[in-house]
Amino acid sequence: MGKGDRIPTGISGFDALIDGGFVPDSFNLVTGGTGTGKTIFSLQFAHNSIKSGQKVLFITFEENVDALIGDAAEFGWDFSDHSQKEKCFFVSLKPLSNPNYPDEFAKIIKKNSVKIVVIDSVSVLSMVFQGNFYKMRREMYLLTDLLRALRCTTVATAEVEGEASLDVTSSNKLSRDGVVEFIADAVITMHNAGIGGEADRAIRVLKMRRTPHEKSPVPMKITNKGLVVLKDKGF
Repeated sequence: MGKGDRIPTGISGFDALIDGGFVPDSFNLVTGGTGTGKTIFSLQFAHNSIKSGQKVLFITFEENVDALIGDAAEFGWDFSDHSQKEKCFFVSLKPLSNPNYPDEFAKIIKKNSVKIVVIDSVSVLSMVFQGNFYKMRREMYLLTDLLRALRCTTVATAEVEGEASLDVTSSNKLSRDGVVEFIADAVITMHNAGIGGEADRAIRVLKMRRTPHEKSPVPMKITNKGLVVLKDKGF
């Protein structure tokens, strides 16, 4: 698969780590502790995808849509305008009260020819199943299979308790349920600390199927224009 077949994130310095971008129609997990930049990653990917001419569906299980759009505006990403022009569709879903939520966003995807989907965050789903590993795994398989069948490239965020380990051999879970990281085509971990230097933050591509990728933690910072990965700048 060549770089021309990839779905770039447009995040400065990041696509160089993953052979030019995500694999088309893949399900990609961005995980880490609180405040590591997971939602910023997802919003930045969504904004850059719209700029490249793709329609985006942004599904939130947690946040108020207005709050998300307000947060994005702080970085100069005008999702209000994108929504009015039907380039982006925000949906706030409560899986506890609406178990048929996949049907809702499948209709939006089909009707509007959406190719990019963002889910923030899948950790909420683990609360629906209250620790039932079998049901959670089945639900995640159904969800990811649906999105792949709809030919969507997906970025989903998940939370870990505490801080994701920088040690690739660690047995710690990479999501609250410990399920979605095994189903995802790619797992990207985000870290508040651990490398030092100009920006004591890091990002790591733990796995990415069908992709030669950087495997070590790479320094990263959050600027007023979004995430910047610093590897190409010599840090």
